[in-house]
Amino acid sequence: MDTLIPHRLGYVALDVADLDEAAAWWTTYAMLEVSERTDDAIYLRGGTDHHWIVLHHTDGTPGLRKLAFEVGERADLERYRDRLAGEGIEVTDHDGAWTGKAIRFRDPNGYLVELFADMGNMGITPTTPWINPADLLHAVVAVSDLEKSFDFYGRVLGLLESDRVMERTIFLRAGNQYHHSLVLGAGRGEPPLLDHIALHFRDIDDLMRVRQNFIERGEPFARDLLRHPTSGSMGFYAKAVPSPSTVEFCIDHGKITDPDHRPRAMARARWASNVWLPPVNTHA
Repeated sequence: MDTLIPHRLGYVALDVADLDEAAAWWTTYAMLEVSERTDDAIYLRGGTDHHWIVLHHTDGTPGLRKLAFEVGERADLERYRDRLAGEGIEVTDHDGAWTGKAIRFRDPNGYLVELFADMGNMGITPTTPWINPADLLHAVVAVSDLEKSFDFYGRVLGLLESDRVMERTIFLRAGNQYHHSLVLGAGRGEPPLLDHIALHFRDIDDLMRVRQNFIERGEPFARDLLRHPTSGSMGFYAKAVPSPSTVEFCIDHGKITDPDHRPRAMARARWASNVWLPPVNTHA
């Protein structure tokens, strides 16, 4: 099979009940900037990309609308089209105003997935937010069948396993080598469900400024400071719009550059998510 791997998580599209409320949260707390607004959508950016998050108005159920991955080169779109067709997966074309030619299809859980090659570049980083996030890092989604989902995203789309929490979670990396660009989670709820999106910051000062912004405004954390044993990242979580999704704000997310990397099978133990937790008191 030809070697194909998405380069990175390109953007995430969300359905929201109130566009203004959602945009206010993402600009005030997630430090993103509005790059474009239409009657029924708002595009939010970080870095020089035209968008990382797209908010769509819905009269239905708010939540995840689409996951979009950027491929390494334009020719990869046709290669993916052929591969997906060989799996019996229906593929549709989409000419995005800000992403160029793209293809879309459904994963085994019904999530809409897009592959594109040409994210629009704005030329400069955002000027409005106090702090600029460095990267749209990853998304975590609930899946109904962990191994079936892994087969699709691994064997078919080409994402590579970095680590897993046994029978619960699989961390998949893309071509940009960050420890994970997509996380498949069993037991997190029934799909469709976006557990969280992660934004990566340049240093601890930027991360602490973002955290202090929540404190100053009286906005609670979903989970305060922790360090993950898998990627090595440090950060905190906050409730986002739309709920029940959260956003992870982090630094120090590691990359895997070793071509012979062997994924770890992490035990479903106390420290699977946070290495700073104290030991259980066995003498109580």
